[in-house]
Amino acid sequence: MWCRLSTSLMLALLAAQTLPATCPCMVHYGVCDETRQSDAVFVGTVESVAPPFLDPYTRSKAMASMPAAETAKLQADKSPEALAKLKKIYLDMFAGMPDYARSLIADAPSQQALQAAFEAAQSEGRVAKFRVGTMYKHGDDDGDDDKPKTLEIWTGSGDCGIDFQAGETYLVYALEDEASGKLETSVCMRTRRLSDERGDLGFLSFLQKSEKESTRLEGFVSSSYSDQNLPRYEDAVTEPISGALIELDGGAGVHYSRSDAEGRYAFDGLKAGEYRLSLLNPGFPAAPRSVIQSRLFQIEGNSCARQVFIQAAPRP
Repeated sequence: MWCRLSTSLMLALLAAQTLPATCPCMVHYGVCDETRQSDAVFVGTVESVAPPFLDPYTRSKAMASMPAAETAKLQADKSPEALAKLKKIYLDMFAGMPDYARSLIADAPSQQALQAAFEAAQSEGRVAKFRVGTMYKHGDDDGDDDKPKTLEIWTGSGDCGIDFQAGETYLVYALEDEASGKLETSVCMRTRRLSDERGDLGFLSFLQKSEKESTRLEGFVSSSYSDQNLPRYEDAVTEPISGALIELDGGAGVHYSRSDAEGRYAFDGLKAGEYRLSLLNPGFPAAPRSVIQSRLFQIEGNSCARQVFIQAAPRP
């Protein structure tokens, strides 16, 4: 059975290297909402990824070392000695995995139970061990002394999993699984190589400095009225307008931002209070200030705020 399983597994893993990602992500949070709902947010460097045969960067070498012929021979032998040898082969395949994951294999009383344990361990996915650099959030810990120096982050072995690379540095967002207590992440979250982060560090620096002044106002300028009712988990609009000038007045000072190619604008480091948000003529400050739209709204402390402006698309 293992010989057939290993062959199909190898083919599936090789095919996965050439197929485009098809993970059905239902939610795409912005950085503020992603951070608020995550249990751990940090920058860290990958020290190792296990098991090797599920790691796409070490997969070829791991598969080449799989003793399929020896395994098939041992499976035909129902002796305790054969079972012990099979366990060693499987445990070697899961090198680097936490002890509690390997114990499923080590404690299997029969070959049938061993096969079930192997499949259960494989379904756990991959675990990346991180050396933590900067911790932005970790449960309810307070103070540097409570922050871990290393963390194990689990991710799936299919399209939804992240192909962590040993030696690379990542910005990681993780959720704690209620049943197992494991920290998990996926491609549906904002986890990515630090070199590819999408401006998240600006918000995270304000959060790290002071939670009382960490509210983010993030919004969009769009030409589609349907975007006015944009759900919070949608981190994009259908008809973005770039270059729109946004003014934020909280009484203590006035701040400005321009919408980017995605129609997005953002203000960080805000306190609780009442604010006036205005969409201005984009010619300001070179031209006289002219208000296109303006609104008052209330911001709560340590929260995520969103405002969407709708205006006619600029003529080409």
